[in-house]
Amino acid sequence: MKKIIALILALILSFSVLSVSSFAADAAGITSFSIKNITDSENDADIAVNWFASNSKYYLFVPAAMSLDEAVIDFAASADVYCGETKLTDGDSAAFLKDKQQMTLTCDGASYDVVIFNESKVASVFIETESGSLDAVHADKEHKEKGKITIINTDGETECAGLLDYIKGRGNSTWGMPKKPYNIKFEEKENLFGMGKSKKWSLIANYADTSLLRNSLAYLAAENAGVPYTPKFTPVDVYINGNYEGAYLLTTRVEVDKTRVNIQNLEDENEEANPDVDIEALPRGGVYGSTSGYLENTKKWIEIPNNPKDITGGYIIETELPSRYDEEISGFVTENSQAIILKSPEYASKEQIEYISGWYQNFENAVYGNKGLAEIAKYCNVESLVDVYLLNEWYANHDAGLTSTYLYKPVNDTLYAGPVWDYDRAFGNCDRIRFGIDYNKPEQWTVCHSRLYGVTILGAGDTSDIPTFYNHITKNQQFIDMCKEKWNGVIKSAVGEAAEYITTEYAENTEGSAVANAIRWNTYGTSDIAVIKTKYAADVKKVADFAQAKADYITANIGVIAEREAETDFEDKFNIFFSNVLEKLVRIFRLENLI
Repeated sequence: MKKIIALILALILSFSVLSVSSFAADAAGITSFSIKNITDSENDADIAVNWFASNSKYYLFVPAAMSLDEAVIDFAASADVYCGETKLTDGDSAAFLKDKQQMTLTCDGASYDVVIFNESKVASVFIETESGSLDAVHADKEHKEKGKITIINTDGETECAGLLDYIKGRGNSTWGMPKKPYNIKFEEKENLFGMGKSKKWSLIANYADTSLLRNSLAYLAAENAGVPYTPKFTPVDVYINGNYEGAYLLTTRVEVDKTRVNIQNLEDENEEANPDVDIEALPRGGVYGSTSGYLENTKKWIEIPNNPKDITGGYIIETELPSRYDEEISGFVTENSQAIILKSPEYASKEQIEYISGWYQNFENAVYGNKGLAEIAKYCNVESLVDVYLLNEWYANHDAGLTSTYLYKPVNDTLYAGPVWDYDRAFGNCDRIRFGIDYNKPEQWTVCHSRLYGVTILGAGDTSDIPTFYNHITKNQQFIDMCKEKWNGVIKSAVGEAAEYITTEYAENTEGSAVANAIRWNTYGTSDIAVIKTKYAADVKKVADFAQAKADYITANIGVIAEREAETDFEDKFNIFFSNVLEKLVRIFRLENLI
């Protein structure tokens, strides 16, 4: 028996040795390789580019503007590392890479094919997180982590170098995608690329948009059309802790600020009226809970002791899906089932919620009560509604009037539609059919047929027969007449010029970044650069073709109230019926966690 036990132990030991040896072999060779360039001694920020492994190759995504003469290589290996016959030493100048498109490194019997990709012509954002990783940020969208940031412009010069108050996650559906979007906040205001001073900026991932153009096209078109406070943007490559994270769109955020939405800052005035009070820690009032977004004529607020003297303005509000409403701090649900959240002030008092909800309810009543444009104009600027509606119709935006639809209200003034926001799923890039409408077909009306959106326990989303305010107001002939005049007078040429620029010169300038991004995120299932460029060109053409076809359709059909072009099928009708019954039960019994 002892011999048998000894034999078993010997076998176990031999397998253990094999396992350790195998692990040691895996850990042998080059374990890391990067290019570093310390350009910001004040903040001690390393501008690092780590290699990225893909399909048995390693990629160094080097910004075209990065000077390899001033950079050094940095690596860890189990033995000597050679590039050809040349032995490399940690800390050597990276200048030898300037004329290389690829190289083969050898170490400890292993070889590494390395592609040096430096075709990107956009600016670069380098972020170092305090922890040295993104694990905590990715584990919790609301987690805020401090860090350092350096931004290099397209000329290789430092656009800014400073400290981040935080980097955190952002977005709703986009946050669930592999490539994460982020919000960043500087410790001091920065005027990045002439877009105006602010501490707060967004890094939009555009993961769902393989062309990477749709948000840029939407924003430029809105700016050309003269829509106030349209987000400004610039394409960038993002590196976090030395790792290339891909092509992003650096944008201004929808916020109250002199260089953003320039209205009264009620958030700041709340703090001034309540010195030495931690407003974020105050108790909440009103109706909260997982079903609160479905409960009409309810409100939620923060129990702020003191209000500023004037609470008639300084509001930015957003229409939201009822399923997301509970995640937000302050808001209200209208009598017509529309969930509204407050973006500013995010922490609103009861009096402020009562004021802005009453104002919006009057607007809603005027629209749904068919009281005419003169009555609507008492509560919301009609021309702004025309502008934003037409743009969203051209975008074929399936979220218009449902989510990411903003309105703002200055002091002693009406509501205004805008700013525009979030169009990665627009221009024929919609992965679902809503309200019986295929948003990928440009030869049809879309936004004017949209309805409110809800999610039931059946998992169905198209579950409401209540029209959005855009749906309802476009049944007014006077409004449609204004739309025709504005489309033919300003907006048609504005969107045409934007589409021409974004799908030609802008796309050509960002192609290198798009190729690197496609390798990093396996966008096309290949790392063959020539194949990627061909596929990317097809994506750009798809956007251009859709934008032109939709503009042509609007031009040919504008001026007539659009009738419903798609009937709701039996399944949709059943889901709507079931949802409405269920929601009535929720409203009656306030059943928590039912939806």
